[in-house]
Amino acid sequence: MTYIKLMFLSMVPIIELRGAIPLGIALNLKPFYVYCVCVIGATLVAIPIVLLFRNIIEYLRHKKYFNKIIRYLDIKIEGRTRKLKAVSIIGIIIFVGLPLPTTGSWSAAAIASILKMRLRDSILGIFIGNAISGIIMSVLTLHLATTMSIDRILLLAIVVTIIVVVIILFKTKYIRNIKYSLTNKFSKNQK
Repeated sequence: MTYIKLMFLSMVPIIELRGAIPLGIALNLKPFYVYCVCVIGATLVAIPIVLLFRNIIEYLRHKKYFNKIIRYLDIKIEGRTRKLKAVSIIGIIIFVGLPLPTTGSWSAAAIASILKMRLRDSILGIFIGNAISGIIMSVLTLHLATTMSIDRILLLAIVVTIIVVVIILFKTKYIRNIKYSLTNKFSKNQK
């Protein structure tokens, strides 16, 4: 029953397997089963997300403000479709495989939808990336659990949380700047 809860926890955005694996190991569950369950959970959640994001993109295509941004992205992507298709699976694998904040299944599914990747290719890339990320998180967690006291682990968790919050705030500001510049470029091109 605990493994099923862990699988569902690995499906939650932001936590994903990067948080579920350390929790499972901290609960003294078998690391191999924790790894397998978390990789499966983080990958399964990507299937409906890819399909849902495609529908959301189609819906936003008909909205006044978002239509400009989506058309701009379509123009940029269509010009480089062959190159993007060739490296998109590898890009998704690397993106998900590095266990950094906001680089999990949810973000990768959104990117795969924007790049119009085939469902099979996007899920394969997300699965391989989750497998790599899961190995990294398992090794790090097992290493920290055997070499550090609980006080140091808690201090490390607090520091990492602060870093994650700073990165998210920076990314949010950066994304706003990109949206603003895209809107300005697109409106200048129409004139």
